[in-house]
Amino acid sequence: MTRTRLPATSRPQRGFTLLELMIAMTISLFILSALAAIVIGASNTSRTRDRASDLQINGRYAIETIRRDLQHAGYLGISSLFFPDQPISQANLPLSPVITVTNVCDNANVGKLSQRIWGSDDSNPYSATCIPAANYLRGDVLVVRGLDPNSTTGPYSATTVYYKSAYEGGAPFVGPTEPDFTGTNKLPPYVNFPLDESVYYIAPYTASATEVPLVPALWRLRLGTGPAMIPELVASGVENMQIRYGVFQTNNTVSYLTASNVPASDWDLIRAVEVTLLMRGATPEPDYQNNTTYNLSGTNYAVNDNYPRLVLSAVMQQRN
Repeated sequence: MTRTRLPATSRPQRGFTLLELMIAMTISLFILSALAAIVIGASNTSRTRDRASDLQINGRYAIETIRRDLQHAGYLGISSLFFPDQPISQANLPLSPVITVTNVCDNANVGKLSQRIWGSDDSNPYSATCIPAANYLRGDVLVVRGLDPNSTTGPYSATTVYYKSAYEGGAPFVGPTEPDFTGTNKLPPYVNFPLDESVYYIAPYTASATEVPLVPALWRLRLGTGPAMIPELVASGVENMQIRYGVFQTNNTVSYLTASNVPASDWDLIRAVEVTLLMRGATPEPDYQNNTTYNLSGTNYAVNDNYPRLVLSAVMQQRN
């Protein structure tokens, strides 16, 4: 008999067994799980990096805003001395009448340029005036006074505080009429500047007390149109502010002290200011536990939650 050999293509094909299929599926699941873990990890890393970047940007902006104010603290224009050395709430007739500031923080010192820098240590000294208790979270309060470095010419607004500067001193005023120095020892030239005063503090919110979640922020009250102390948001995500003041000593050194340790007579001896900010993320990270104790300019601040944080610090030299 003659056997007929079937072509190879006509032979029955052998498929996967159930065991082989299960093994292949298991291996595929392991590979897919590993890929998913890599993607999720990369996504979390990117999200964490973005949040850290936000903290850096907001913190650096806050530091620079405070730095600019501090560098102009005590600026007197062309004047060489504080005269008269008094707040704008007191009359200096006939050069300037009493100037009333709405929402004033400290009526006994408002606009007093000789007190160019002042602060409180972990307390709100203005809870009865310009910073209600509900608007203050924690940390130090910083007050900065000086003249705006940009001189101005008329017409002068009746709702803005200016300072007419001469070498022998000057006088504050509101428009439309500037003080007349005729017959005084204040000889020309005369240059007029807006008067600046800023009060920095930490608030428990960024937009309002009703925001969810509450995101702490650095705010300041600034002498503006009214005249009035007007609240301004500086930077979101600032949870704490601690400050030390570099006070010039009799041995020609500078000692860094908290506000509570600066004698009342030494505030005019400030040569530098160390500002430390603790930045906090806007939202918690469920897989992150933060139980760090942060050292903020010598003050310890402990946390135990899921928020990422960042400490930023800078020493700012005084120019005036």
